[in-house]
Amino acid sequence: MKKSRLFAPFLMLLAGAVTSIMMYYFHYSAKEMLPVLLLVLLIFYFAGCFIQKRVTDFVSQIKAQEEEERKKMELEEAMEDEGEFADRAEENTGNEA
Repeated sequence: MKKSRLFAPFLMLLAGAVTSIMMYYFHYSAKEMLPVLLLVLLIFYFAGCFIQKRVTDFVSQIKAQEEEERKKMELEEAMEDEGEFADRAEENTGNEA
């Protein structure tokens, strides 16, 4: 999960780099370039935070479901083991009588 924290800044910097290169290619002046770049950085940072939150929630939900299924399987195995133990105990008491 530590790597997922870097998604929003990476998306923001990538969008900023692409925007800067495109504005340099089209000969924007510095006065035109800076406000546009700031706006692009902010938009893509918030978009990255939103996407990052959704992905983190989705992964947490999947982990919770897997944990629930694991506990259910352990409970079923324990019930089966108890049933086998009871069957063996009945067989042993039946042989003694």
